[in-house]
Order: sequence, then C-alpha cells, then structure tokens
Amino acid sequence: MLNDSLPSSSQVYDIIIVGTSITVFSIMFIITTTTATQHLSYAHLYGNRTQEWINSRDGIKIQFTYQPEKPIIDTFTELKFSVQNLTTGDHLKEFTARVVVTNGQRLFKFENITVPDGDFSVKYLFPDDGTHQVISRINEKDSATLASFNVFVPHQAAPSILNPFPSSPGAIDNNIASKVMAVLFPAAALIAIVFVLKNEFRSRHKRVKQ
Repeated sequence: MLNDSLPSSSQVYDIIIVGTSITVFSIMFIITTTTATQHLSYAHLYGNRTQEWINSRDGIKIQFTYQPEKPIIDTFTELKFSVQNLTTGDHLKEFTARVVVTNGQRLFKFENITVPDGDFSVKYLFPDDGTHQVISRINEKDSATLASFNVFVPHQAAPSILNPFPSSPGAIDNNIASKVMAVLFPAAALIAIVFVLKNEFRSRHKRVKQ
C-alpha cells in the first residue's frame, strides 16, 4: 500500500526535469534583466525627460531622470543622476552624494552614497500621487553642490483582483515582462503537477486492469 502511494522513479525524474527547467529559465531571466539595468545606470542621460541643473561657479552639471516614465504608487521608481564637468563633459569622480525626496509633507533621505565614476541611482517608493521634489547634494573635497528636480506621479486606480498591476493613465508598461513571468511560473508549476498526477492515475489504472 505504501509503495503504491509513492511516485515511481520515472515520475520523480519528470518532476526534477520540469522543476530544473523552470529554475534555469527564471535565473536566465533575472540575469538578463539585471544586466540591462546595470548598462543603463552608467552613461550620460539623454532624452526629452532629462532635467539638468548647472552650477556655473563650481563648473558642475547634474543630469536627472527617472524610470518608469510615469511612476506607480508603492512601486519602485529608479532616480538616476549623472554628474559631469560643465566644461569637458567628463564624469566627476570619487565623491559622495545625498538625495532627499519630499512632497512638502513627507521626507525621505538617502545618505552617504559613494560615487566612484559620476553616475548613480537610488530606488524610491512614492507613497502618493502629485509632484515630488528630489534634492541632491554632491560633496567634493572643497565644495558642495545642491540641485533640485521634480517627479510627477499621476493619479492611478487602486489594484484589484481583475487588475492587480494598475498602470498610470497612458503609460507604456515597462514591467510587462515581469508581469508575464509572475503569471507564467505558477502556471508552469501547475501544469507540471497535473502532468505527474495524470501519469500516476494512468499507471494505477493499468495495474488495476492487470
């Protein structure tokens, strides 16, 4: 009776193969996504949404942008900064930074950010919609440069069962791959379980006939 309730070695092998395939695919997806993010983090910032702050006295230009284009409440938004020499356009090197995010009522600080090569980013969860101010402070050996930028978080519907991933109105969904994977992985696991149980049922049915 005990042996009949246990899966056969071939069924265990099927489970291992399916589980391994799902795990490998997940790892490949994560590595690909992480690599793409790292490549985007270390370069000058371009595009119509890029904001600039120029300090002519110290010869510094600070570029700022954020991703996604239309932030979603309680979902990480990446705030990207590029600090450059105003004359040459080269990245400033070896400095520390501080970033403050506020909507006039709440305030959050990112302290003691070490920046080796001019570009850095932080991730922030905006708690509500509206205009938020992002203040950066660049600390060099002999000077400190303050800069101020704006992030607008549009009003959006609350998540529901039928729409668990609400997007900002008119926004291009940059997280579509993540959402597809969030549905695909549980579905793949469910299919694997059904496949194994179906084979088990067939095997038992054949033994009964015999």
